Amino acid sequence: MQAGEKTEDHSQETPRDEGARGPGYGYGYGYGYGYGKQGYGGVGVSDALNNVSETLQSRSIADYLAIFRERIWYLILSIFIVLTAGLVYTYNVVPEYTAQGRMQVLRQAFNIGGTDRNSAETRVMGQDDFMTQVEIMMSEQIITRVQNRLTQSELSEVVDPYRDGTVFSGPLSPLEVIARHRMVSPKKATFIATVSYTHRSREIAKKMTDYFIDEISKYNMEMRSIRANPVIESTRVKIAQLEKKVEDERRERVELVKREGLTTIDMGTVASELSQINAVRDTEQKNYEDLLAVFNEIQKTKAEGKSLLTQPVIANNTLVATLLPRVSELRISFNGMLEKYGKNHPNLIQVTQQLEAADAELNTAVKKSESEFTSNFIASKRRYETAQRRASEKVAIIERLREADMQRETLDIQIKNDTELLQRLRISMEEQSLNLTGTSTSIVQPLDSASVPSLPSNKNFLMNGIFGIVGGIALGSGLIILLSFLDDKIKSVKDVEVSLNLPLLASIFRMRTKDPKDRSTAVARGKDRNIVESFISLYSALKIGDFSRTAKILSVTSTTPSEGKTFISTNLGMTYANHGEKTLVIDGDLRLPNVGSSLGLDASQGGLTRYMEDAISLDEAILKDFIPNCDILPVGAYCKNPTHIINSKKFVTMMEELKTRYDRIIIDTPPIGVVSDILNILPLCDGVLYTIRFNAVQRIVVKSNLRRLEETKVPVFGVVMNQMERHSAHYYTHSTYHESYSRYYGKADTEESAKEQTVASEEK
Repeated sequence: MQAGEKTEDHSQETPRDEGARGPGYGYGYGYGYGYGKQGYGGVGVSDALNNVSETLQSRSIADYLAIFRERIWYLILSIFIVLTAGLVYTYNVVPEYTAQGRMQVLRQAFNIGGTDRNSAETRVMGQDDFMTQVEIMMSEQIITRVQNRLTQSELSEVVDPYRDGTVFSGPLSPLEVIARHRMVSPKKATFIATVSYTHRSREIAKKMTDYFIDEISKYNMEMRSIRANPVIESTRVKIAQLEKKVEDERRERVELVKREGLTTIDMGTVASELSQINAVRDTEQKNYEDLLAVFNEIQKTKAEGKSLLTQPVIANNTLVATLLPRVSELRISFNGMLEKYGKNHPNLIQVTQQLEAADAELNTAVKKSESEFTSNFIASKRRYETAQRRASEKVAIIERLREADMQRETLDIQIKNDTELLQRLRISMEEQSLNLTGTSTSIVQPLDSASVPSLPSNKNFLMNGIFGIVGGIALGSGLIILLSFLDDKIKSVKDVEVSLNLPLLASIFRMRTKDPKDRSTAVARGKDRNIVESFISLYSALKIGDFSRTAKILSVTSTTPSEGKTFISTNLGMTYANHGEKTLVIDGDLRLPNVGSSLGLDASQGGLTRYMEDAISLDEAILKDFIPNCDILPVGAYCKNPTHIINSKKFVTMMEELKTRYDRIIIDTPPIGVVSDILNILPLCDGVLYTIRFNAVQRIVVKSNLRRLEETKVPVFGVVMNQMERHSAHYYTHSTYHESYSRYYGKADTEESAKEQTVASEEK
């Protein structure tokens, strides 16, 4: 009765759920079959992170080998792309040649004129001293000496092909170009270093290498001479200080020219512009002063209370000049009529009104004329102020430019004088150094002059091909490992037993046939021995389980549709039947029934829905002996309200009666990740088989649905891995069972097939 109580609870909740979702939504009932897109058990970021952590902890070398084998085409494609890119680049790159020469670092310099043989400058004691000499060879001092040695045309030939640099570096200075293409490589366990230079021209590469070898030797000799002669050392210090001063002066000149724009400004043009601005200013000043005098007269007239008509600028206004004669005529007419008629004469009154109107219109015209003049005066004042300001600004600019130009001329004189002095000091130091050449020699001596191979150094197809293969392997491996971390799909024993904490009861191979009936009756037909043996293994695993061996009602579910739960349900039922147990397979997926159609049954025969609607009896609803000991209870007719049927007392009573008739009852239930019908059926069941399609469902989703099953307190017996790839079985099950089975039964299958063909031919 406890199961019945749970059923009643679900039936009470169901109407509220159905009303909330409405027809045609969520679970897909109301207007037709089919599951909706609504799911259960949301997963969060923490679950995803925990899943990644479990993945890292659970994987072994064998797992990674399986991962690589599964995605081997990623590796092959990466190698192909990187190798092709490397070879294409090698083919299209501009040829460059690398000249090489060798230099030897002596343990002790030759002593000709009596220098101290034990001084630090004349001895190389070990690798530390040798590497010090190598660093000197690579120093900026040597690069600068080589650059100074080049003529302007030679420097252009060396630098111009590489001056623009790359997208990342931008334009390069001559010193940077030379430094990037020069290389000094010490030979291991020797006191010999290779000096090389790379360029697009073989001649330039050889010339630059020879220059570097020569300058390295000279620099070493000069440094030893300088340290041996205080005068030379003093001159060297002065040269260094003067070089820095000249560099600072040149930098200051460049910044001055750039800041003041001296290269883009013509002083003659600036002076011409100033002259034009001054002319405009003078014109505006004269206009302003003329208007100012008139403005002052108008203000004086207004202050004295006189009429503004005395001012010519007002009287000459077009409107005022038009109104004045009319007012005068009316005034004369008014005076004449006043003497002739009385004040109340109609004609006089009419003239009086006309005179008043004309006076008012004249006053308005005078005010308007005054306003227009005032506006013109203010505008003239503003124009004059603007012209005066522009002239002042232009004068300031000219003064600043003249001052900057004078400063530039001063810097040019200083740079010229300091450069001449620097040249004299260098000549003096060279003369002093030459006087000491008899007593000092270089500790670094040329060993081999520069030589240039006939083939370009950057078109080594073999080496670049090897690099391309290695790079492709690295890229492909990294991509595969990254995808393996992102891949959360269940595909191995560890994924099931470690991540889900459930036993893997059996792995079912993918069947080659696409006929649903052949798939659903694979055990009964017995054509695929691997499938039959897999279900026998599942049967055996259930028979030895503590709870599953006594379970009468088994529910088979999955996470999503198309994982093969109907295939597992029908063939497991037939397996029980083949072992002598009276078995019933029930299609419990009332929303999207599949058992009847997959077995090729007629939808008009029998059916759970017709029985629940009292259209037929239970015996008529069940299709007896589909195979010996195996009956089928399909859904039959269309079900309008699956939840109502599952939660009804009649359904519970039916299940209690069926338990008395059959040894095993297997219910094909809807996927738990899509609808909740299974949660209403589970209280009537003794256990659950969870079907997982190989490499199709994420662990995090399965774990979320398993937590929902745990809430029902009905045990989950284990997992059945369906549609396992045959070539992947060995890698993902860590077992040689399938391979051994194939070898063991392969010969028998071949012989049996040959016998069948022989019998068929004899019958013909």
